[in-house]
Parts: sequence; C-alpha cells; structure tokens
Amino acid sequence: MPILLMINLKGGVGKTASTVAIAETFAELGQRTLVIDADHQSMAGELLVGQTRMLQSERAKTTLHDMFLAMADVNFDIADLPKYAMANASSVLTASENLSVVPCSFRIDDFSSNVAKSRRLCRSYATERELQVYLTRQMKKVKRWLDASYDIVLVDCPPSVAMQVKMFMRIADGYIIPSVPDQLSVRGSENLVKRISSYGFKLAGLGTLWTLYREQVALHREMVRDPFSGIPQPFQTIIPNATRLASAVDPRSIHNPSANCDAKYSKPFATRYRELVDELFGRCERNGIETRVVHYV
Repeated sequence: MPILLMINLKGGVGKTASTVAIAETFAELGQRTLVIDADHQSMAGELLVGQTRMLQSERAKTTLHDMFLAMADVNFDIADLPKYAMANASSVLTASENLSVVPCSFRIDDFSSNVAKSRRLCRSYATERELQVYLTRQMKKVKRWLDASYDIVLVDCPPSVAMQVKMFMRIADGYIIPSVPDQLSVRGSENLVKRISSYGFKLAGLGTLWTLYREQVALHREMVRDPFSGIPQPFQTIIPNATRLASAVDPRSIHNPSANCDAKYSKPFATRYRELVDELFGRCERNGIETRVVHYV
C-alpha cells in the first residue's frame, strides 16, 4: 500500500489540484483512497468535502491537527484513528464511495504551543524534542492503520517541510513533485530533493509531474524536452494549464456532483489522469513499493 507525498517547496504549481484529481482517479478505479491534507490552507479538504463539512470537522475536532494532539496523549488508542477520516469525500459519484480525506486546520501551525497549553498533555513532555520523539514512535501506529484500511494514501503537503510533513516522511514510501516547467520551479525541486536526502529519509522520488504546462511558452517546451538532471524523472503525462481543469477544482464544484471523472474533468483530461495513474503504478512497482492495483490501460 503506497503512502505518497505530493510535495513542492514552491506554491502555485497545481499541487493540491493534482492531488485531488489523482485521488479521484484512483478511487474511480476502485482503490480505497485516502487524501491527508497536511497544508494549513486546507484546500484539499475543502475541494473534496466542501466548506460546510470542513466547518463540521473543525467543531468536532477531527482534523489532522486534532489527530496529532490525540497521538501526543500517552493513552492514545489506534482504534480512534478512523474518526479523523471523512468518508464519501468527492463530488464524483463513481469515486465518492472509495475516497476519504483527513482534513487540515489552520491550528496545525501552532501545534507545539497548543500542546504546551494543554493541562493534560504538557505534563508529559519536558521539551519539544521529547514531543517530537514520542510522535515519531506513534507514526508506526498510523502506518499500521493506513496499511490495513487503504490501497493508496496521498499526502497533500504545504510548501514547507513543516512538522507534519516530517512525520509523514517517516512512514511514506515515495514522493511526487508537481512542478511548472520553468527554471524557478525546477530549481526549487532540486533543492527539495537535496533536503529530503539530507534528512536521511529513504523515500523514492517517483517522478516530477509537469503541471500548468503551456505549449505556446518556449521555456516550457524546452524544459520538458531537456529537464534538469537533479529532479526525479518526469512523468510522460503532462497536465496543461486549461480553463476546464481550473473550473473542475473550483471549491463550488462540490455542490454540483459529476457522474464520473470524464464529466468532471472532460474526457481528454480525465484520460490524462488515468494515464498518469498507470505510470505511477509502474514506478511504484519498479521501486519495490507494493500496490493492490488493476491497471487502467
């Protein structure tokens, strides 16, 4: 069961939109799919379940922030983890049954200070370092839950290596870098690869996903033809900058259910995501990452 990070230290590269589209494609294929929204902007969660359900999650304290708070408790029970995953998380009717999301919260930026404020939790940790070490041990329980419950997990990361990103790096199998094919974005991707390596995490760089591609821009064409050597091998599937894709990932689209991915993204773009999923399956297998798949193609 692959746990994959969707990550780029540069914002505005189509990372969240790509995460949602790939997740819906996996789910439509019949894969039990989970999106973990690790970005405090919480857009992946909003795109998948809408603002109303996001607010319900905040009130019920079932966001990723609250999951980490629960994990910080020495009495934490792995049986409590499923309550943080919201089911039926898609406006695509053929995907909804197989797709869940752990929504994020803006509160996650203040996680350590919130632990310190908790009368119940602060007594357990003399230093922030002790808290981090304990959470690292708890991530093994999270991995067991994910392995038992899902066929594919996608973690939508913020444009930074925040606490929650490092935690998921400890249990992830690989990462994908969505990137605009320009020098600024690609240089940032090279730096990200170096940072992941410097942390000592053994993650497979499964590929660079070209997003927001514009055929009329010479630099885009040149970068796709001759990419930098320091980034993971680009996928053959390229995601263009298209109005139809932008409208498909408008948060308001949650109120207008689509019959299938063809209807939501239009058949040409839905076909691209299916081709990407097949490429992703192949790269997982080549990197020794177990998959439970039936290929599209």
